Parts: sequence; C-alpha cells; structure tokens
Amino acid sequence: MDLEHQFPAKLLYQFSDLNPQECKVLASSWNAIPLKRRQTLMQDLVSLAENDPVLMYESVANIALNDVDPQVQLMAIDLLFDCEDRHMIPVFIKMLADKTRDEQVRAAVANVLGPFVYMGEVEKLKPEILKQIEESLLKAYIEDKSDLVRRRALEAMGFSSREEVPALIRKAAAMSEELWLESAMFAMGRSADEQWEPSVLENLDHENVSVRIQAVHAAGELALKKARRTLLQSVSEVQDETLRHETIWALAQIGGEGVERKLEALLAAAEDEDEVEILEEALEILNFTEGGEEMELMSVSWDKTELHLDEDEEDDEYPDDDDEYEDSDEYDDDEWLRYVDDDDEEDDDDEFSYGEFDEDRFG
Repeated sequence: MDLEHQFPAKLLYQFSDLNPQECKVLASSWNAIPLKRRQTLMQDLVSLAENDPVLMYESVANIALNDVDPQVQLMAIDLLFDCEDRHMIPVFIKMLADKTRDEQVRAAVANVLGPFVYMGEVEKLKPEILKQIEESLLKAYIEDKSDLVRRRALEAMGFSSREEVPALIRKAAAMSEELWLESAMFAMGRSADEQWEPSVLENLDHENVSVRIQAVHAAGELALKKARRTLLQSVSEVQDETLRHETIWALAQIGGEGVERKLEALLAAAEDEDEVEILEEALEILNFTEGGEEMELMSVSWDKTELHLDEDEEDDEYPDDDDEYEDSDEYDDDEWLRYVDDDDEEDDDDEFSYGEFDEDRFG
C-alpha cells in the first residue's frame, strides 16, 4: 500500500499458488490497495506469467475479477485464459451477461469462453455445460449492443458444431465492415471445417492487413494445401511483421513441397533473433507435420463416427424467440457443481490443446 516505494520485484513470485489463508488476507485487503498499485501489480504478474508458465496466479486473478477498475479486470481475465478451471465457467457466463460491465471486459470474457467451447467439442465437458456456454455466447451475439462483444462471441463460437454457427459466420463474412470479416476469418480457422476453404483463399491477399492476417492463420489452422503456393510466394515480400510470422507459421502447418526449403532459406538469411527463433520453431512444427503425413499412409482407416460427437447429443436447436433466453444467466449452484465435480473426477489428468490464441484479442 506504500506508493512512495517500488514494490520489491522478488516478492511478485510469492503471489504464485497462494494457499487459502494467503488468499483470505489478500482478498480482505484488496480494495484498500491504491488503484495504481493494483494496476501495476497485475501488469507485473501478467508479464511474469507470459514468460514463465510454472507461475500460477489464478488465485490473485479470481480476487481481481471483482475489482471496480476495468483494466484490472482485463488483466485478471488474461491471467485466467489458460486456467482450464471448469468452476470459472459460471463466473464468466454471468460476467458476459452483465451489461453494467465495461465493453472491453465483456468482450474479453466472450473470448476466454472460446477454449471451453473447444473442451466441450472434444468431450472434456459434459454436454449440459457446453450448452450453457454456447447459449450464453449466442445470447451475447444477438442482444449485446456492442459490436466488439458480438464479434468476440462469434469468434468463440468458431469451435462450436452447433448448426446455427456456419450461417452466423457467413453473415459476418458478407458484412461491409472489415472488422466483421476479420472475425469471420478467425472463426473459420477454429472450425476445423473445410467448407470455408474458398473464403479463406479469397482473402489471403486482402488489402486490409488485419483481415489478411486472420485469413493466413485460418489457412494454417485448416491446413489448406491450396494456400501453399500463395504463401510461399508472399512470405519473402511481406513487410508487416505479424503477417510475416503468421505466414511462416501457416506454411509449417500446411507443409508439402517447397516449404522446408523456403523456411531453411529464410533461416539462413535471418538476422533478427526473434525471427530466427520463430523459423526454428516453424521447422520443428513442419517436421511434426510432415511426419504426421507419413504416418497417415500407414494408419488404419477409422470409422468417422468414432471421431465426432454423437448426433443425438446435438438435437437441441437454438430457439427463434429471444425471450426464451431471459433467464439463461441463472444457475442452480448445487447442480452446476455436481456437473463440474463429476468432470473433475473423470478428467483430472486430461490435457488438451486448442491451438494458438491471439493475446491481442483480449480487448
């Protein structure tokens, strides 16, 4: 609480993995800490967590979610992005539905729900929980007055196999505003659905760099082989650093003729240390990608029905009447905890991967 002296950097590590008593002390003192110190503390914790995945600041983030300052809330959400804690789902759903919260916060909450949609799609969550998440996102998409929140909700639903989602993505791609096209490309990349190949290929050379970045990323996520030639031709000419790095990453995901030779040539000519690291990582990904293709030739042909959710679990349709969602943010806490605790017992050791997420999309 002493703003006249800098907070000792070495003590920041002690906020990792707090025990219950330490959480109680911090929570009871939180609102008395000056706002500037709360903001700088959270900034420091976010920075440390990005560079050291061993550090666990979720306990601090849970306290900071209730801060009155939107910037503190945003940094708390950032710290919780990879937490995979099912108990946070109802908290995020209620935050998304709370129109008194800052637009940026609601958008960040919609974004953080995306990985949970993925968990549901790969059966790491019970269908009842996945349905709650999807309907909260659909409600935000329909009812929220903020286009930013609506776009983030659409992006989060990119992982979803609900029948309404493709039509929403197509609608976004057809809008005149390029921000919606950018979100559509983002959602397409998450969909694992090759129906979007023509749209993605069409936007690989879009004049708007942000749209182009998301189209390139989607091409990588979907491993679109028809994008290989365009990306190989453009990677050496790209001036925008983010776009260049996305192109390198996408080529590694796609693989195929000429990709390894191109990446090695770029590595040999690279002078920037960051680009050297990115190219080395890309070559490692490519090695895995190419190895995976070789293994595919030797693999057994699996029945597709074993690789997807049962259709019987997807019978519920999203109702046309918006009024049916008026009470969607109310929960039976005991019932919710039963769902979550059951999942915890079944999946304590499960791990999952849902690809890379653009941290800049938290606003």
